Amino acid sequence: MALILPFLLLLVFGITEFGRAWMTVNVLQSAAREGARLAVVTTPDVPAVRARAIAVCNAAAVHNNVVVTCVGPDILDPERKVTVTVSADFNIVSGRVLNAFRGTIPLSAQTTMRSEGGG
Repeated sequence: MALILPFLLLLVFGITEFGRAWMTVNVLQSAAREGARLAVVTTPDVPAVRARAIAVCNAAAVHNNVVVTCVGPDILDPERKVTVTVSADFNIVSGRVLNAFRGTIPLSAQTTMRSEGGG
């Protein structure tokens, strides 16, 4: 019986942290998609793309070391692709209870779309 409780706590905290990490990846994917949508209809306007992606992250309370990069379109690329990558650190909350699992995990998401804008 004494071994069941620690295992049960580890399982519950593991499931909770996995769910939070999955949600964070979904938020990053949404932020990358929103940034790419804006980028493909502008030149791209990189400061506006970063602001849009960060606004999506902030709305979902993803604030830890958010980095947004926008690459493209390359003049020699006939498809004129624009790629937006959004990265953030995921803090493990269960580390406060289970010291062995402290730390952060770097997560990122990327979206590539064909540019529609001029330039």
